[in-house]
Amino acid sequence: MKHRIVAAAAASLVGALTIATSAHAATAEDAKSFAERAAAHIKQVGEEKAFADFSNKEGGYVQGELYVFCYDHDGVNKAHGANPAFVGKNLLHIKDPDGKEANAEIVKTGFEKGQGWVDFKWPNPATKKIQQKSAYVIRTNDVVCGVGYYKE
Repeated sequence: MKHRIVAAAAASLVGALTIATSAHAATAEDAKSFAERAAAHIKQVGEEKAFADFSNKEGGYVQGELYVFCYDHDGVNKAHGANPAFVGKNLLHIKDPDGKEANAEIVKTGFEKGQGWVDFKWPNPATKKIQQKSAYVIRTNDVVCGVGYYKE
């Protein structure tokens, strides 16, 4: 009986922490650590399983406004936590409201530098508004994956 109470209390605490974590505005550190966690996941389970996890809202890689996205060298989307319908589509030349090809810059940054920050405007899945976003991207194997946070 005592173990059940402790387990229930622990589960409640984890649930409360998850809610609290997803309720606060994400930070640069949140996005960077989430991207690093995603890169480690690819190395641990392989691309196919990792991409499926990233694109599944219940896969552990979507948290409030934070989600993982991945692109190959050509700009073909391999995973997208906010919009799985993007998977398999070439999104290299999609422009933000200012005409910036954010995905082209994401791919370039990842493949040329290995990792780094990219700034652009993008729809926030939590607010449904176009907002300034900064994404931390990491090249892992033959893809670039990233996680961004909204600055506004």
